[in-house]
Amino acid sequence: MTQAVSNDIADIAAGSRTRLAWLRMGFTSLLLLPSLLMILVFLGLPLAVIFMQSLQDNVLLQFTPPGLENYKYLLTRPYYFDVLVRTLRLSLLTTLFAIPLGYLAAMALPVLKGRIANVAIMALTFPILAGPLVVILGWMALLPDSGPLFGPLVRAGLIRPPRILGSETAIVISQIQFVLPFAILTLYTALRQIPHDLYEAAASNGAGTLQSFLHVTLPLSLPGVLSTTIIVFSLAASSFIAPHYLGGASDLTLTTLITNFVLGTFNSPLAATSSILLLVMMLVAMFLFVKLFARFIRP
Repeated sequence: MTQAVSNDIADIAAGSRTRLAWLRMGFTSLLLLPSLLMILVFLGLPLAVIFMQSLQDNVLLQFTPPGLENYKYLLTRPYYFDVLVRTLRLSLLTTLFAIPLGYLAAMALPVLKGRIANVAIMALTFPILAGPLVVILGWMALLPDSGPLFGPLVRAGLIRPPRILGSETAIVISQIQFVLPFAILTLYTALRQIPHDLYEAAASNGAGTLQSFLHVTLPLSLPGVLSTTIIVFSLAASSFIAPHYLGGASDLTLTTLITNFVLGTFNSPLAATSSILLLVMMLVAMFLFVKLFARFIRP
């Protein structure tokens, strides 16, 4: 009799826990519902429309829609394929330079104390608050051969005119400067999450500064480095203002190509196809980044 009562009580308790878990899950789903609806309406539906539009014929290609002829056209023409490769190259270069620079700055931030640290963080957010156009205008004033950066050196005969403005170098420099605040703040958050006790344990075992970095800081910050890499690459690949204002006429990227299709030739299907190619390139790059970092991130 006592055993039966105990079993009944256990069943009731288990049922209560199950109902409570379902209530919590339902409450969580209810909280997520507005965000999920916004993503579906303002991201999912436009992407579906763009994808369907990329399967339609246009003034250059006549075929029976839906079809993949637009994708074949862009990927088999050397001019457009070079645009895709250039976008990938500029994004990778920006990421390659921004991650080490951001990591060094993120390591220096915790050393700052009090008001100096607050001022440094505010200075980091200024390019974000000012917007990319203001940043581009600043580089357009600095990078000309007669500008304040190179002008005195050129007039003194110390260097030849570098001809940076209107080149891929100018695009990469501007993109690095724009994505650095995102990289630094993301890495700074990742570094702050490392328990200080681990450094004390490493020091008590005789580890120096370099050993602590190699065996504590770097391994534990790799998830943050991965997140930063994805953010920086995505921002660089989707950048429009830097290639448009600082690049030359032959330095088109996928974003500027989309603009030319929309505003120059009024070819919406090819613009939609270029947009899907840009999205696919970013997704493939993210997948490869995750696979690459997975080898070094400790479980």
